Amino acid sequence: MIRCTMRAVARPPAAMDYAFYDEGGLEILHNRDMALTDQFDYLFRELPIIPYTLSLIDADGNERFRLERKTPPPFQTHAFRLHFDGEEVDFFEDRMRFSLPNLSFIYREKKYDIVGFVRSREFFIEEDEVKLLSMAASSIVGGKEYAVTIHEDALPLAVYFAVVIIMDICFHNY
Repeated sequence: MIRCTMRAVARPPAAMDYAFYDEGGLEILHNRDMALTDQFDYLFRELPIIPYTLSLIDADGNERFRLERKTPPPFQTHAFRLHFDGEEVDFFEDRMRFSLPNLSFIYREKKYDIVGFVRSREFFIEEDEVKLLSMAASSIVGGKEYAVTIHEDALPLAVYFAVVIIMDICFHNY
């Protein structure tokens, strides 16, 4: 079991700083200062049709993974692609699910659903009724803090961390 915290704090004009901390409070990952590449991305980040890339780097300055917000297909609002260690994972809005969150992803030909309760800000990844990840958000000055617990090592850490960021992007204002 791994426990960590992710903080999403707004910085002007409209960007978010993301940082993951271990149980002792030591920063383990953060987004690059220039994660959003230009002022156009900053100003229109919240529009789902505007793609952008977010890179997370470790304390040594190495990119651990890259998360792209893609222009979603018609009639969908969210689409992301995670790049890490030569692999790609696509996150998509699952129109067959009628509850929020309705995001899913496929990793090594297996579909995973992100489930939870938007109003109470609790989200999970479950596989065959086994909880792989749980996260709960709380408000802090300038943003949100997520208590993250990784229960199983069925997925790479990059996938777990990307899920936390994606859930913040989609539901930060709830």
